[in-house]
Amino acid sequence: MDDRYKLELQQLQEQGLYRQMRLLASGADRRVQIDGRPMGVFCSNNYLGLANHPDIIAAVKKGLDEWGFGSGGSRLVCGNMTPHQRLEGRLAAWLGKEACLIFPSGYAANHAILTALPGKDDLVVIDKLVHASIIDGALAGPATVRTWPHRQTEKLRKLLDRGGYEQAFIVTDSLFSMDGDFAPLAELAEIKKKYNAMLVVDEAHAFGCIGPEGAGYGAETGLSEAVDIMVATFSKALGGAGGFVAASRTIVDYLVNKARGFIFTTGIPAVNCLAAEAALDIIQREPQRRQRLIDHGRYLREKCRERLWDTGGSESYIVPIILGTAERTVDVSRRLFERGFFVPAIRPPTVPPAGSRLRISLMSEHTQEDIDDLCENLQNIIMPGI
Repeated sequence: MDDRYKLELQQLQEQGLYRQMRLLASGADRRVQIDGRPMGVFCSNNYLGLANHPDIIAAVKKGLDEWGFGSGGSRLVCGNMTPHQRLEGRLAAWLGKEACLIFPSGYAANHAILTALPGKDDLVVIDKLVHASIIDGALAGPATVRTWPHRQTEKLRKLLDRGGYEQAFIVTDSLFSMDGDFAPLAELAEIKKKYNAMLVVDEAHAFGCIGPEGAGYGAETGLSEAVDIMVATFSKALGGAGGFVAASRTIVDYLVNKARGFIFTTGIPAVNCLAAEAALDIIQREPQRRQRLIDHGRYLREKCRERLWDTGGSESYIVPIILGTAERTVDVSRRLFERGFFVPAIRPPTVPPAGSRLRISLMSEHTQEDIDDLCENLQNIIMPGI
């Protein structure tokens, strides 16, 4: 019965696409223990280094005494607790939205939105390089789904010009997780207005790091009001777990009543909400963390340019070094690992064919010396001019 799966796994190995998990023997940080060795981490989404922050740990410990761990049920049954609603209220007020709704993850939030809101006569149009959760949610829903080339809005306009739909949903990441570039939000806001579309923006990799007090790329560009639905997560800059949707009261109430990904899942532990609140406190009172992260991204991109390394269109603290084939990328990643650097190879289907890369994601807690060390070792492994 397992033969077909064994064959597929064998084919993945032959193609250099087989994936395995590394086992970490320490908590998330800029340096971790793997296989009994200290390793420099350049692949974490713990952008602001908060996963091990003492204030967050203290908030969780205190919360466990008061709330226990599990929520005990879905939030529509008995799993809706004071920390959930307090965090939702705080997020909504801070982000300038009428309401907010927490989900178990950012993936779950995107999937819930795109299976609940678009109907069978609607059109969902997505940037071709959006996160898998957007693609999966859109394809699982009843609407027609179309894509436009990454950041190139001409085809988006043509798709909307064709008509034949009741409501259009324009869906994009704000900061693209594999490329480190930003969505053309100003153009999308203008298109949304022209076609009376609904604009959905996933701020997963920008929330907490970019914009006033870390409110995201929409806030950074002054376009928050143009975004009808904002999705973000507690699992990256906030160093925790969970996701949320911020939107109008009507949209949130509709999701509560219609989104299967909310109705039929257990509410996240109350302590997750307490951890997120503690993280927001840190982010808002310590802007230097965000600035260090942004400065590190600028510094690494300059180092890569000096070496003629292909970083695509990166403009952030996510910096891909595009190597082409999966085999080559796996080999370079392995050799970096041998030298004490944890930078996994990113291969299809996560990225397009011939787009395999090292996705370097920085943390505010890295130092310039860390970045120099990585670049020097990488220089010794790969040829210049790639």
